[in-house]
Amino acid sequence: MKDNQFTIIEQREIAKEIFSLTLLGDIGEYEPGQFVQVEVSDTLKPFLRRPISICDIDNGKMRLVYRKKGRGTFLLSQKQVGDRLKVLGPLGHGFPQKGPKATLIGGGIGVPPLLGLAKSMYLKGIKIKTLLGFNNKESAILLDEFAVVSDLSIATIDGSLGHKGLVTDLIDDRDSLFYACGPEALFKSLEREKLEGYYSLEKRMACGVGVCLGCNITVNNGDKDVRKRVCYDGPVFPIGSVRWEK
Repeated sequence: MKDNQFTIIEQREIAKEIFSLTLLGDIGEYEPGQFVQVEVSDTLKPFLRRPISICDIDNGKMRLVYRKKGRGTFLLSQKQVGDRLKVLGPLGHGFPQKGPKATLIGGGIGVPPLLGLAKSMYLKGIKIKTLLGFNNKESAILLDEFAVVSDLSIATIDGSLGHKGLVTDLIDDRDSLFYACGPEALFKSLEREKLEGYYSLEKRMACGVGVCLGCNITVNNGDKDVRKRVCYDGPVFPIGSVRWEK
């Protein structure tokens, strides 16, 4: 874990309100599924950094794909090539990578961190099937890049691209190990189907290193429930381990 200055080498909008940000700097060790805490302002407004999942790391360049929503990410979207950002990370624990085959399933802004995972698995010789779900064609992102390293299928709610319906409709190999990132409803659906694998959670975080205890959740740890911190103990947890709040 490092807190370093990074230089922006690319910032572009790849879909409505969705930005791809590429940074150059000293990244350190990285596991697909980890995240960083980005300082978006030189002032105290906003005071807290913004947690953003790492989309991919390649040749010393770190790519973050984020949705512009709220003051912090609005300020981040205004940054220009050549600007410097203070970034803490990589943080948390990534996805355990197991073969010989895997199904990656993502929804909306949960899709980006799966790209680095897909590329890493591809290099390990794992056979990958990727299932991505979006509201519509206009919100679909990173499709060409996933198609290079995996067998890609797409679902949209309105049917404007790929299958019309939910991304879970595309599941056709229940024996695969599943790796998921997206909305809570997706995770609960995988649990109802009793599928095995891992999901990456999103939670409001303040410190990102497990000190503030603001992202606590309840997780089943064998024969008892325990409290875990999403930022420090996760964000990746086994499918079916999380005790969802009612």
